[in-house]
Amino acid sequence: MMSDIAVLPASEATIEFIDLSAQRRRLGRRIDEAVLRVVDQGKFIMGPEVAELETQLSAFCGAKHVLSCANGTDALGLALMARNLKRGQAVMVPSFTFAATAEVVAWFDARAGLCRCLRGQLQHWIR
Repeated sequence: MMSDIAVLPASEATIEFIDLSAQRRRLGRRIDEAVLRVVDQGKFIMGPEVAELETQLSAFCGAKHVLSCANGTDALGLALMARNLKRGQAVMVPSFTFAATAEVVAWFDARAGLCRCLRGQLQHWIR
């Protein structure tokens, strides 16, 4: 029966995925200072902050080389370049993802094939 179901008001039913307010309280001042430092220098591309980020990421990951980029789509493109993707090759792309995951495959005139992955295993190739 419907009367047996408890319904919470929307304000009580909401579960935050990420508490941005807590992050802002903890990191806000440092972020503001870093942004102002970059603005004051006017070195928005390949400035000292970018070099420092890449150096710290390299040490953190234990990687010999680190290359930062503008966004996740560019990062996917770099990964496909590193794999030397050729025109017409097929790339399996998870079906439950952001559109850019498949879009970037088209940059290389390759074919994006959607696949369903469950528990880390490829379950189905969709043609």
